[in-house]
Amino acid sequence: MSVPEPGHVPARPVYTITVSSTGHATLDGEPVQAVPGQEPRVAALAEVRVKAALHGQPVRVTAKEPDGTVWPLIVDTDGTVTTLDHPHPAPPREQPVPAPGTAVSDWQQPLPAHHQPLFEHLTAADRAGDLVAAIVTAATLETALEREFGPHHPHTINIVTLRAWLTLRQQPYDHETAQLLLHTATRRHEARALPYEETARCVRNAHAVWRKTARTDPSRGRAASTELLQLLERLGERDRARDVRACCEAVVPQGGAP
Repeated sequence: MSVPEPGHVPARPVYTITVSSTGHATLDGEPVQAVPGQEPRVAALAEVRVKAALHGQPVRVTAKEPDGTVWPLIVDTDGTVTTLDHPHPAPPREQPVPAPGTAVSDWQQPLPAHHQPLFEHLTAADRAGDLVAAIVTAATLETALEREFGPHHPHTINIVTLRAWLTLRQQPYDHETAQLLLHTATRRHEARALPYEETARCVRNAHAVWRKTARTDPSRGRAASTELLQLLERLGERDRARDVRACCEAVVPQGGAP
């Protein structure tokens, strides 16, 4: 089995395994289901191995024990677990720059002619106040664009963003709305979409909706908090990141800390 060189492992993502005093384990807030006879922490590491395989490289893990001990680990694609003698490095703050080969004008180009009828149907539904029809049409158009151009092409990202704004306008807000906004902000960030302000607006709205829904469903709020927190920190939204931590710390599940 290979032993990864820690300095060559990217600073993110960092997955978090938490083992409770009752012996249960969560991975990034989601309960881990162990097979009979398998220790929960071992099951959690097995799930991380799958994530490493999907990334095609080792990934970082923070393992939290019930007594408060924290272990920085690296999990390789073959399941090798390396315990570090130092904390994980802080991820560098990314600067919003256009993706290679794209320019501002690329993000302002109209859709190709063969997608225009569906887009016109979308805008007509929006003008008529039929948000449900507009959202459904946007989802259909998004699927077609992703199939043709890929998930990070400007055409696809622009429609993903439009669907998020349409959904945000449709109240009341729920957990799915928060997830869509977070998904949109993440996709825009990965694609280095322009304008950058739209990406920041997405994650700020994701935080606002998450905060509202977390009050009524704390368990789902905690489960969604890790991804939200990571993106807020990547985008330099430190005040909102602190707010997410404070909200999660204020909600203590039955039976003690997770």
